Amino acid sequence: MAFSALHPDAGRVDATLSDLGCGLAWDLVHKVRPRIALRCRECGHGVHAKVSPRGLRYFAHDPGRPADCAWLSESLEHHQLKLALATAVRETGWKAELEVTGPDGAWRADVLATSPDGSRRIAWEAQVSPITDDDIRYRTRRYEADDVEVCWVSPSWPPWIGIVPSIRVTEDAGEVAVIDSTADFYFKIGSWGMTRRLALVEFIRRVQDETVVFHEVLPRYRRIRVSATSSSRRRAIWASHASIDAEARHEGMRRRQEAWKQQQQEKAEARRKAEEQQREIEREAERARLQEQRAEQQRQWAIQAERERRRREEEERRRQAAEQVAERERLRQERIEADASLGWHAEISETRQHELRDKVTEYVWLRERTRTIFFVAAGPEAEYAFGTAVYVRNRLFGVLRPSPPSLHRLPRGVVVFALNAREAALLVGTGQVSAEQVVSFDFPDAEQLSLI
Repeated sequence: MAFSALHPDAGRVDATLSDLGCGLAWDLVHKVRPRIALRCRECGHGVHAKVSPRGLRYFAHDPGRPADCAWLSESLEHHQLKLALATAVRETGWKAELEVTGPDGAWRADVLATSPDGSRRIAWEAQVSPITDDDIRYRTRRYEADDVEVCWVSPSWPPWIGIVPSIRVTEDAGEVAVIDSTADFYFKIGSWGMTRRLALVEFIRRVQDETVVFHEVLPRYRRIRVSATSSSRRRAIWASHASIDAEARHEGMRRRQEAWKQQQQEKAEARRKAEEQQREIEREAERARLQEQRAEQQRQWAIQAERERRRREEEERRRQAAEQVAERERLRQERIEADASLGWHAEISETRQHELRDKVTEYVWLRERTRTIFFVAAGPEAEYAFGTAVYVRNRLFGVLRPSPPSLHRLPRGVVVFALNAREAALLVGTGQVSAEQVVSFDFPDAEQLSLI
């Protein structure tokens, strides 16, 4: 499902515009014969114009669509949010294009807003699926590299709110509104307070008019009041220039007050030192009397220190001896496990091992949608329980056929791949891995029996 497609003659067409963005009526692409050869802008597969039961116009893939087209993974909620953003942008008088790809493919904006004079571009990104802080920072920098501003829009409460330009939205009675939209700085109490709700079109208008900007809050003021009884910490917020100036003025006032307090402290310290010098004269006699007493105490402390040194040396000798015993036991246990793993891996042929790796690769593709996978073959090392490590995107994803006696060496929660259900039951039966960790395939035991 997508809102834009490629027309063989008109080029890019947008289902959300009355003239499809190119002077064509919807009836010229919807249910016409002969059929128009529309193409998906993402994967190039054929698409056709459709209208949902609720009157939503869009383009759907023809049968035989490729499984890796990015638009296939977008939910209905994602599409509705994109449409709401585009509609709001257009209400402000700016041009809004859906599903726009950057010139070098570095980014693909859900909605790209362009000012009437073409001097500014803002990408409004509907982010419904989870994304890490590092990924969203990286994607934001890609927009900035092309001089495109960006605001990430989420209907939930993601952890990256306040890290990159972002807002939360909600729909109430058919109207999309921004929650915690902007913040005002209250000079008298020296803190920020959030505006609870603002219509989406009004928020977009303020951003495009630059009456509000995304502002990095000074460290002292990052505890933001979100209600009369609660607050949260944020590194950055949307705020007006007046509030940003008020924050700067308050910070200047606070620093002046702290400088005055520092001066008062320095004066008090000077008085204290003068009084201390006077008392020093009186204490001189007392020092002489205590000097001999302290010398005796130091002798006693030296004796105690020597005893303590000898005690620590003895404890260190015992500790080293215990560590040597433990190390010998560890090496002995590792040799036992290594010997056991030789028989475990001899149960299947090299051909079957390659078949297993193919199954794992297929499993990773279905789950992670990536083919960036490599295997670290089993060897004398115990790091992966004498199994084959499976790395996906340069991180440990799972271990293929770890040796049962060595399962205790696996990292917590790592995926364990087994030949079949029998092996899976054997691995789970050790008590070292859970049934949820183990992924088994349907290879028969016949080859194992023939190799005994």
